[in-house]
Amino acid sequence: MPKVLILANKVPYPSKDGSSIAMARLLENFIELENHDITFGALNPIKHRKEITDFPDSIIKHITLKSFKVDTTPTLPKAITNLLFTRQPFHTIRFLVFSMQKWLEKFEDSHFDLVVLEGAFMGHYFPLAMLKGQKVVLRSHNLEHVIWERSSNNINSPLKKFYLYIQARRLKKFEQNLAMLVHSVWSISSIEMYWFKSFNANTFFVPVSIKKHKMNMKIVPKRCFFLGALDWMPNLESVHWFLKEVWPLVNKLDPSIEFHIAGNNTPNKIKALKGHNVHVHGKVPNAENFSKNHGVSVIPLLSGSGIRIKLLENGSFGIPTVSTTIGAEGIYDINNSKIPISDIPEELAQEIVALTTDSNKAAHIAQELYTDINNRFSAQNAIASIQQGWPK
Repeated sequence: MPKVLILANKVPYPSKDGSSIAMARLLENFIELENHDITFGALNPIKHRKEITDFPDSIIKHITLKSFKVDTTPTLPKAITNLLFTRQPFHTIRFLVFSMQKWLEKFEDSHFDLVVLEGAFMGHYFPLAMLKGQKVVLRSHNLEHVIWERSSNNINSPLKKFYLYIQARRLKKFEQNLAMLVHSVWSISSIEMYWFKSFNANTFFVPVSIKKHKMNMKIVPKRCFFLGALDWMPNLESVHWFLKEVWPLVNKLDPSIEFHIAGNNTPNKIKALKGHNVHVHGKVPNAENFSKNHGVSVIPLLSGSGIRIKLLENGSFGIPTVSTTIGAEGIYDINNSKIPISDIPEELAQEIVALTTDSNKAAHIAQELYTDINNRFSAQNAIASIQQGWPK
């Protein structure tokens, strides 16, 4: 029976955000493979603190779980110390935790047949992973350096721009080196797979599997919404840009349309927004119910990397969606898409008005998205990719 160790920077259940969903689906894929002895080691940072009792019984009975309560919160003193006294990227080094290191050291060398590093954030555990595992895989959720390169382009402060530039350079070098060292890379983005492949020939596209649900048949008219973690810089950037550049154009075309914003850790500056027909909900008790009752999903990302798990989730339920190019990256592009895509505010506004006022068009987009996502991102496809990408 193959022994598998998965190392993650957060506890994946309950799965409320994109990275948690991606981690949970991979774990479930391994369980579906059967006859695998799975150990799951996860940091449990303050920012994403979860109770281990929230792990579903259907999962916990199949794995050995170990979690570590830690504080990885970035602070200004820590950031300055990192900039001046090390050459390691601040975004990754803060996840190197002594308690997890000591736990890993207790295993015999080559104890595991496979060690999976869930993203570059776990890259500093690579030396220990090589000792304790016969093969090591980097599962890439995104290109971290691309996120911060793109974010720096949207920042006006010269000091912040310089800091992000330095960190993006460090991250790029770190990701390159890590990609070359591991036995295999599993990329959840078919686009970023090619970047990793230039450093490691054993790179594979391993899609995030999405659970198929009953299609949402009732699309509420005259409503659109944004749903996402609002303590993540790219999401905040996108909401501010949308409200400044796109929403006034929607108001002019049809002032009766509503825009609803929801997400974990909603900052006060978002809660205080007073735009016309803009409603801020903060954290909602049930993301699925919220999405099904607020019409058209808007994904207006200007930065970020990887793929939008939210777009996959929308597809699994049949939620009509409008997106920018980066918001759909890795799933669709302008020339090959089941949803409207544009980076031009006027075009986005027109598409939002069309979908929120034309029920037939909204239903058509929803059906196309539902069919395509459930076909391409099935558990069967993900499991087949895992088996193909398993290091020889």
